[in-house]
Amino acid sequence: MDILTFFPSWLFSTLPILFFSLILVYALRSKKTSKASPNLPPSPPRLPIIGNLHQVIGKNFHQILWKVSRKYGPIMTVHLGSTPYVIISSSELANQALKTHDQILCNRPRSKGFQRLTFDYMDVAFSPHAEQWKEMRKVLVNEFLGSKRSKLFKKVVDEEVKGMLDSFSSQHLNTTVNLDERLFHLVTDIVSRVAVGKSYREETFRGKKLKEMLDDLVISLCGSVSDIYPGRLGLILDEVLGFNRRLENTFSNFDAFLQMVLDDHIDHTEASNQEKDMIDACRSQLTTNELKALLMNVLNGAIDTTTTTMVWTMSEIIKNPRVMQKLQEEIRGCVGTKASVEESDIAQMSYLKLVVKEALRLHSTVPFLLTRECVKHCQIGGYDIYPGTRVLINAWGIGRDPKVWTENASVFNPERLETAELDRSEMIPFGGGRRACPASSVATQVVEYTIANLFYSFDWQLPSGMENQELDMEEVGSLIVVRKTPLCLVPMKHDWQD
Repeated sequence: MDILTFFPSWLFSTLPILFFSLILVYALRSKKTSKASPNLPPSPPRLPIIGNLHQVIGKNFHQILWKVSRKYGPIMTVHLGSTPYVIISSSELANQALKTHDQILCNRPRSKGFQRLTFDYMDVAFSPHAEQWKEMRKVLVNEFLGSKRSKLFKKVVDEEVKGMLDSFSSQHLNTTVNLDERLFHLVTDIVSRVAVGKSYREETFRGKKLKEMLDDLVISLCGSVSDIYPGRLGLILDEVLGFNRRLENTFSNFDAFLQMVLDDHIDHTEASNQEKDMIDACRSQLTTNELKALLMNVLNGAIDTTTTTMVWTMSEIIKNPRVMQKLQEEIRGCVGTKASVEESDIAQMSYLKLVVKEALRLHSTVPFLLTRECVKHCQIGGYDIYPGTRVLINAWGIGRDPKVWTENASVFNPERLETAELDRSEMIPFGGGRRACPASSVATQVVEYTIANLFYSFDWQLPSGMENQELDMEEVGSLIVVRKTPLCLVPMKHDWQD
């Protein structure tokens, strides 16, 4: 018996129509699905569980990812563990992230280390974008960086720079000086005096000095396993690998140190003849934890970054005798016969400003801007970025992009900036948008003033007859990139009769 007799006759006449209808529906659905499929940034091949960790782990994370981006493009996805990160390595795309989509990409991802060390997100640098963050940023700008504190800043900077120069003249002339150490002392004393009224640099607390506590803080802020493996696995590994214990020790030490600072603080609010520091201004406005979180940002954020910028700037000047000679001629020509550089002299030193900017281009102290988290779908470079996506902007790589800075992008050449129109994101050492560093102007002024005084008062040489071009410029670090070896120089008294 023919099996076809089991079907009604009308079915055969409609089969072709049904067949072609199904094909049309499938085609339309496929087209719709294709349109809806996310167009994600390209990604290197990854392994199960670890993602791309095997490809990017190394002592210079920013350099490794810059090299990977040469193959996969200026925007790419890299999986660190089970967490995808979008890496941006061009000024054009950074401009889209920091300006066009700033409101969408201005959030911070939540992190165990961030939460603990910021007293449950009470700070400015690491907290999510919310009303609390806006209020704390306003306080930081008004009470530490604004005009209210400018007179105190100027006085403290003048005194501390003069003290450093005097020590070079009286104790260290013609002897080798560790500039990393001396500049750290200088910046620590400046920041501490303006923020808390005195410097705690030489005091030991729980067996550690401030420098050691700041180093511990940086390590804990670099992240934990649970940041790249959210969920139970990350929590277990944090405990097994000892991160939780180290984090708690770091927090306990720094919290107790800040409490000691607050307890020791002398109230200047009633004294008419003394400049008020940040604690004086903030104590009546903030809770104790809010004030501690703000102090953590100031001490952790201002000291290491400003010191490192000074050291890299000094290093590049010393390595390039032509630049050093031209800079000293400008500085000494502007200052004339005065005993030292004054703040008003800096405005005339156009080449000094180019030198500092060029150093910042090559040596963005924070190689990756602090991680941003997308809060709403947007597109960067034509690729989809979805809510919850973590975005890293390689400021170090952008400063060396050959498409912007030519094939000699890695060469220190301040003159290249004389005609450069930096109206986008070709240089972003201080970030951009809502989460840009609010201290960029103050920090740059301190760097320029210090460099001008160092090269006005002294001629500098490398120890042991080393040639300038032989100066080692190798980098180390992840959250902050520093010199692998300390910068050691010999201050020589300048012969003013030459």
